[in-house]
Amino acid sequence: MLDDKKDDIFLSRWINGELSEEELREFQSHPEYEHYAKIMAGADALDLKNYDVDKELTSLKSKRNEGITQKSGSTIKLWPYFAAAASIAVILGLFLFNSDQSFSTDYGEQLAVTLPDGSEMIMNAKSEAIFDKKNWDNNRLVTLDGEAYFKVKKGSKFTVTTKNGDVSVLGTQFNVHSQNSFFEVHCFEGKVSVTNDKNKETLTAGKAFRNLGNQTPENWTFEAQQPSWLANTSSFRSMPIKYVFKELEKQYNLQIKSSSIDLETIYTGTFPNNNQEVALRTVFSTLGLSYSLSQDGKTIVLEK
Repeated sequence: MLDDKKDDIFLSRWINGELSEEELREFQSHPEYEHYAKIMAGADALDLKNYDVDKELTSLKSKRNEGITQKSGSTIKLWPYFAAAASIAVILGLFLFNSDQSFSTDYGEQLAVTLPDGSEMIMNAKSEAIFDKKNWDNNRLVTLDGEAYFKVKKGSKFTVTTKNGDVSVLGTQFNVHSQNSFFEVHCFEGKVSVTNDKNKETLTAGKAFRNLGNQTPENWTFEAQQPSWLANTSSFRSMPIKYVFKELEKQYNLQIKSSSIDLETIYTGTFPNNNQEVALRTVFSTLGLSYSLSQDGKTIVLEK
């Protein structure tokens, strides 16, 4: 019902009580009507005195003509009205023109998000995602920093864009992990197109792609039906341990000090995302490393 060209006029008529009964009923059925109503209720609650502007101006002119000097306290304070009106305009503007939806997860946190078309996005720890809700029907685009699993409803082109590359589909299930120079995509159902500056890959179900910075991109097959982290398990296939350590930090809010360790050592294995003691023992014992935990439990110091 509301479009960009008519929003201002329509809302102005609503605020002034100028809508017809039919228009009001239609507006009240709009999904964002409740937000506008709350804004107006808050504005109505503002404690502002009613000034007769014409009367006050006439009085001021009369006193000036009589040679009376006005004190600063006699100034007509119209700013509360302008401030209130401006506040309402700004808040309504945010609803009308800023339609970006953003989501983020903290350490060890997962978040399930239902997208406007019913597609699902499940975000792993320390991840951020943003999309344009208002223009979703014309542009199914999610900007991602971190890791997320997508179950996409069939329809127009659906794209996940990251600083390391883009993943595009029509309807499928896939996982995208993009942080710093790390970029990895798993296709669990259907088909996905993966594109970055140097590569273009088409992945079908059971296929994966990885690009670790300046290293040669990798492709491989897998049998899993969904990402292991959905079941609170982080898994790694021939991964430099610097990425394994980064995942431990994300899941448990830790800082791992590893200055004497070769961070390019390759690791294949798993660790649980819901038991820190087991996770640390599993990873570091596999690597033959000793570790100590700081008194506050937030810093891990590794030793060979």
